[in-house]
Amino acid sequence: MISIVMIVYDVERYVEQGIKSVLDQTYSDIELIIVASEGHDRSVDICRQYAGKDARIKLIIAPPNGIADARNRGLAEVTGDYLGFVDPDDYIEPQMYERLIGHMEKYGADIAVCGRFYEYVNATLSDKPGGVKVMTGSGAVAMTLGNEGFFLHCWDKLYSKKIFKDLHFRTDITVEDRIVVDRLLSAADTVVYDPEPMYHFRERSGSNSKKSGMVRNSVEANLLMEEFILSEHPELKDECTRFMLYEMITAIQNELVSGAPSKADLKEYTEKVRSLAATPCPLVGRSLRLKSFAAIHLKCILRFYTKVRQTNSANTLERFP
Repeated sequence: MISIVMIVYDVERYVEQGIKSVLDQTYSDIELIIVASEGHDRSVDICRQYAGKDARIKLIIAPPNGIADARNRGLAEVTGDYLGFVDPDDYIEPQMYERLIGHMEKYGADIAVCGRFYEYVNATLSDKPGGVKVMTGSGAVAMTLGNEGFFLHCWDKLYSKKIFKDLHFRTDITVEDRIVVDRLLSAADTVVYDPEPMYHFRERSGSNSKKSGMVRNSVEANLLMEEFILSEHPELKDECTRFMLYEMITAIQNELVSGAPSKADLKEYTEKVRSLAATPCPLVGRSLRLKSFAAIHLKCILRFYTKVRQTNSANTLERFP
């Protein structure tokens, strides 16, 4: 059996499509664990309607104490041998879990990952299909650091339930999936990646990742990731340096174009970029070194460049509300 956990809160216009895409899977031996919280719309009512029609749904009504707390509540109810996550404002291809569990059984993998569609109001982008890649846990962690392939999201993966032993989502941080998935990948003996797009990620202007304070939250999660990777995977030091340099420059860019940039945060992020840029690393190319210089010494130019890119993107791709 595959257990799929879905966290629902104020997603009335999307949640029905998300639930139906799980129930319509070609792999039918599933349970859908919905942890829903009463909010400002009919999301919970929609969940109740579907739970009343399909015995595979296990509906839990819980106080709105954050995504990490809700995911932990869902984990406590899992009875399947495999575990997946689907966000309520996204949806999945009918064959997604059948294909992923097939890969896991074929290669003896602990985790299987699929490619993604990126849904906008006026466009659909997607990962490029290609050959299936089989790798070690360390290799999978390296892929997440390389900005190619997949990243540390929960939702594009199927996990063997056994590797979740003693792992829970931290309720004291906001970008909680990174701190769990990096450890899951690290614990896996084998990870299989099928870049065929099967998960539809809806790009939303109102998602948690776009809310105030997310720059600081992402930085805190990345620093915890860096600590873990350098401790558990010293062979990935160069990959980690490149990743952190890119992420800290991005943090400076996002802070610069925020409504009220924090001077203290900018100073902290700049010192981190200065330290990383001074670290010998053969993987840091000319482009990233130039951006490092701009992040340290030319913030006005970097702010203008970031604003222009954001405007061009907004004019081209319309996000869902």
